[in-house]
Amino acid sequence: MPVSTRCARSAAKRDAILDAACAVFLEQGYAAASMDAVAARAGVSKATIYAHFTDKDDLFGAVIRARCERNRTFAPVGPALDARATLTMVGRRLLELLLQPDTLAVYRLVTAEAPRQPELARAFYESGPGTGKAEIARMLVDLGRRGLLAVEDPWRMADLFTGMLRADLFMRTLLGLPQPEGSSIDQAVAAAVDTMLRAFAPSPAGAAG
Repeated sequence: MPVSTRCARSAAKRDAILDAACAVFLEQGYAAASMDAVAARAGVSKATIYAHFTDKDDLFGAVIRARCERNRTFAPVGPALDARATLTMVGRRLLELLLQPDTLAVYRLVTAEAPRQPELARAFYESGPGTGKAEIARMLVDLGRRGLLAVEDPWRMADLFTGMLRADLFMRTLLGLPQPEGSSIDQAVAAAVDTMLRAFAPSPAGAAG
């Protein structure tokens, strides 16, 4: 069998495992979910799962990373874009991901089980919010190098930006509450971007010419 065919089959099995694991985690909860249940849902052996993932924590983290990758949340942004366009694109991608039903369900799952399952909370944070903030911080560093933003603490800036995006729109959706009239992703992203541009505008001497 050609190497390319074997690789494609392996990737397909990995994707099937991730899809099955996401469904099992959401249906049964993290603590009750078992590798046997994931194997049965994916139609593979448990040995096949362990060939791809070391344990349940590793599998859960991979589920979170796969959601971000499939939604291209932190895919590279065009280097020719200015600060507003870059922040708007990244902000929209992130908020659209956060508002998806499966994302909200995973968030609720982690929040409910984190006190009893600290390893779950760690896997979720490192694979989701932590990775996301690191990618946004790198994007901000690039904007700073180009003289488009005043960047001294990119991690803090990324934290502020994601915090503004995960404000009222996200919280109301998470809680199943109605949205105020006129509330939208565009509005939430624009408000966060405007605030970032005002707060971290480059000085005239540091602006790109």
